[in-house]
Parts: sequence; structure tokens; C-alpha cells
Amino acid sequence: MEMFTGAYGDNLQPEGAPDRNRSMQDALDVFMNGLTGADRTALERVSLAVVALEDNDTRAWAGHRHHEVHFSGSMVKVLAMYAAHTLRFFSRNLLLERQPATPAMFFASLSSEFDGQIRTATPTKIKAQHGSDDTKILPAYRTVLETQLDATGKPVDVDFAQDYLTHLKGMLIQQQNAPAAACIHGVAFGFMNAKTADDGFFDRGTERGAWLAGDYLGQWTPVRIASTNDGQVAQATTAVDMAKLVTRMFDGSLESGRPTDLIQMLAGDFRSWFHRELLWPDSGIAATHAKIGLGPLKPNSAGVVEQVVSEALKVHDSNRGVDFVVVWQNLKVPAAPTRAELARVARMVEATINGFQPTV
Repeated sequence: MEMFTGAYGDNLQPEGAPDRNRSMQDALDVFMNGLTGADRTALERVSLAVVALEDNDTRAWAGHRHHEVHFSGSMVKVLAMYAAHTLRFFSRNLLLERQPATPAMFFASLSSEFDGQIRTATPTKIKAQHGSDDTKILPAYRTVLETQLDATGKPVDVDFAQDYLTHLKGMLIQQQNAPAAACIHGVAFGFMNAKTADDGFFDRGTERGAWLAGDYLGQWTPVRIASTNDGQVAQATTAVDMAKLVTRMFDGSLESGRPTDLIQMLAGDFRSWFHRELLWPDSGIAATHAKIGLGPLKPNSAGVVEQVVSEALKVHDSNRGVDFVVVWQNLKVPAAPTRAELARVARMVEATINGFQPTV
């Protein structure tokens, strides 16, 4: 069974498309051009991608600095969720194909079928750092997965191990670093980034895209790529690549199938930065799913450590009945973001969404 079959096709309209893409982009450009003073200083460096989730094959979208790689803190923990989801999908398929008689035979089949593929597909940079250490390259199958057995003891299904599911919830719902480290260790740097690259969300040649090769606790030696906002970093993405991935998560077009219980871990009131500060109570726009990010940049030339704020979210516009994927990052703040600091980004996002022209 092949795990690595090449990149998805581009699920966004070509940049500069003359129809609905252009209307959102024009609205964003008008908003940005009207900024002055502190608003311009704060928002000019923010990276943003907004994608309309209409029920069609191509997605209208708009962006600002969307191709820049930025350190984005906890937002890219979404990649660990994606890798775990994908591993479960392939493992279930292999169980159906092989029909192993015992759990031991099932886990042996995972190793024999997938280990060689993962080693080959792992990005060179990770192999250079950790290539002789399989714990950093290959998933810990028995940690991530457990089998469901019939009355004879034969595996008939596979799902997340209970402890691993608890770690996923801690990472995504409680926003905690220790469970995130456990989740990342479970899927390993190698598999997680091999799959991200093969699916087309990270370009190995330019080292641009979504990348997660640090465990947030420093227990594993990080593997870094260049970023615009923080030099060499281990947790980074471009807004557009994260938007492509998250769009596929929500529209069910990932190889691993329709949105499942994992997507629901991103759901809930007050998960979004904007709703925590009651920034969209009366606008008709509401975040239904979100993964926030906050993390420290390296000290600047004056020795000051700024925080960088980010977020990947699904937004519903009740005025027009359309959902949007929104990814933004590189909002620099001195400490935890304030309502006023987040309000600037909220206005930027709302102006872009309001520029969308639905298909008639």
C-alpha cells in the first residue's frame, strides 16, 4: 500500500483570477491601503489567507504576505493532528487488506508495509539530524493506535489509543505543550513532515510551506527551516499552505476522507482569539472552529522578546450563508495580545470577507 502518492492539485483559484478572487483581493488591498499610523505598522507585516468554502471545485481567496514563511507558535500543532488522522486512515486500510489474525500480526504488518516508505520520504534535513534514530523518523504505532477485536481476538478495526486521544485533546482543546509533545513524538518528525511535503503543503526545494519539527518542550532536537520573522525555526508555515491544508480538512477532500471527530476538537465557543475578546458579537461573522498560536520570537537587537500571534480558523458569515477558512500570523505584540491589538486583525479579516461575491 502506497502512503506517498504525490501532491494534491491546487484547491485555490489562480492568484489574480479576474472574478471572485479579484473581488476579495481588491477589498483587502483597499483596506490595507487605507491604513495609517500604528494600524499600518501592526498589520503590514501580518500574513493572511482567506478562502471561501463555496460548494464548487475551485476556491476564491485573497491574501497578504501569504507566501512568507513565519514562525507561528502553536498554530502548526494542526500538523500533528493531520499526521495522526492520516496514519489512522492508512492503518485501517491496511487492516482491511491484510486481515491479520492477531494484534501482533497487525502491528508487524504496519512496520513491514510503511517503515521503508517513510524513511525514503522523510525530508533530507530531518534525516541529516535524526536519520539513525527511528524514534524521530517512524511513528510509534502502538502508542498512537489500538485495535478493536472480535470475539475470537481478531482485529476488526483500529482507532487512536485512549492515552493518545487524551493527548490530542490536551494539545488542541486545552492548548497545552506537554500533550503536544506526546502527540508529535507519536507520529514522529519523519512521518509527519514526509506526508506534509508529499501532499504538497511543503516544498522541499524552497523549504517553504507548513513545517513542524520541534516538540515545544525541547525533548527532541529540533530541525529548523528559514523564516521571515524569526530566522531558523522549527514551527512555521506560510498562510497560504496552511489555508490549503485546513480547507481540505473542512471540505473532506483529504486522502483520509471526510472530517471526523478530530476536526470537532477545533470546534467550540471562545476558541478563537477574536471571540475571546468579543470582537464579532454583532457583525454576522462567527468563528466555528479555531486553532490559536502564541509563541516568543528570538530577542531583537535591543534584547526585547516579542510574542507572535497566529490562528487558523473556520468562519461562518450568516449574512450570506458562506463559510471561510482564515489563516493569519505574525501579529507581533509585547505580551499576551490585547483586545485592541486583535481588533486590528479582526477588521482586516472582516473587510476581506465582506469583499467576497457569491456565485449566482
